[in-house]
Amino acid sequence: MAILCNPDEPPELPSGICPSSGRPIDLVYLARQTMGDKNIESQMLWLFARQARLCINQLCRNPRAGRRRERLKLVHTLKCSATTVGAFAVSRAAESLEKHPLDSELNDILANAVVDVENFISGLSR
Repeated sequence: MAILCNPDEPPELPSGICPSSGRPIDLVYLARQTMGDKNIESQMLWLFARQARLCINQLCRNPRAGRRRERLKLVHTLKCSATTVGAFAVSRAAESLEKHPLDSELNDILANAVVDVENFISGLSR
């Protein structure tokens, strides 16, 4: 199953489905992406959490250092991954950082959004 990242358009949901957008992960959107397969959902969330942590660690080592192209690649990867699993706050924060890759405040906002998602995912497994 190919999942495309199109951050310019909000995710489309069938009429009658209300997205669970108040959570760090929109579980309704994620269920739609996985056709309701809980095992796939779990795997996607675990992989996303791991990838997000790796990206944030690289971005936060020194947010003003590093090559712009490398930072943009990390942020874009994180944005697309976040959109795929329904972590829309992370996706929006990454999109903002994409526009201003050396902005340390936006870097912090993205890092905090990732922490919220990590905590949410951790809570799901309890």
